Formats: sequence, C-alpha cells, structure tokens
Amino acid sequence: MRSFALVLSALAAVLVVVGPVGASGTKTLVTVRLKEFKVLPSPLTAKRGAVAFAVKNVGKVDHELVVLKTNVAPSKLPVKKGKAAEPGRVGRVGPIKPGASRTLTLTLRAGKYVLLCNLPGHYLAGQRIGFRVT
Repeated sequence: MRSFALVLSALAAVLVVVGPVGASGTKTLVTVRLKEFKVLPSPLTAKRGAVAFAVKNVGKVDHELVVLKTNVAPSKLPVKKGKAAEPGRVGRVGPIKPGASRTLTLTLRAGKYVLLCNLPGHYLAGQRIGFRVT
C-alpha cells in the first residue's frame, strides 16, 4: 500500500509540472489593427482550433471585428443598407472606441473566412480582408 501511495504521489508531481494533456497552448494569436478603412491581421492564417483575435482600434472612429466563414470573396459579400450580409458569422466584437482593445477567442474550423468591420458604410469603404484557417 505504501508503494502505491509513492507511485501516486510521483504521478501527481509530474502532472503538476507538466500540466494536463493539451494545455501546452495550441491557441493561435492573431493581432488585428482596425483603422479607416482597413482590417490589418497578423498573421493572415491560423491553424484550426482555438484562435484568439487581439483587436485594437488604431483609427479615429468606432470599429468592430466580424468573423465570417465563407467561400465568397471579401469584396463580393451581398450588401443591404450599407452593411454586408452575415451568413456564416462565427464571432463579433465591438463596437470598439478609438484607442481601445478587445479580445475575441473562437474555435475555428479549416476554411476561408472574411474579417470585416460591419458598422454602416465601413464594409463598402473597403474595411475587409480574407483570412484562412488550415
């Protein structure tokens, strides 16, 4: 019984040092700067799974970040009342005031995405970009 307790203690010590399986941080960090009228992510691709978008508004007006999973080209989304249609939306953060930052963490599948600001008129002004998850 004493040897079992020793083995159990050793195993517990290893788990404390190593951490649970999968906790090694498979999250991809994507920094996104928003400004008139651009979406500037870095990098432009991420691995499937957890993706954290660290979003900063470096512009002079409010912006938001919308993440759409779609095969439609970024400039070809249907528009109604100055905003892009959002079928395939997997996340949104905002509005974000000038100088402010927000984080949006999503679990993304492999495929094509569009990152955009969908405040009225911003998409039409070119505030959009393609993004790929592999």
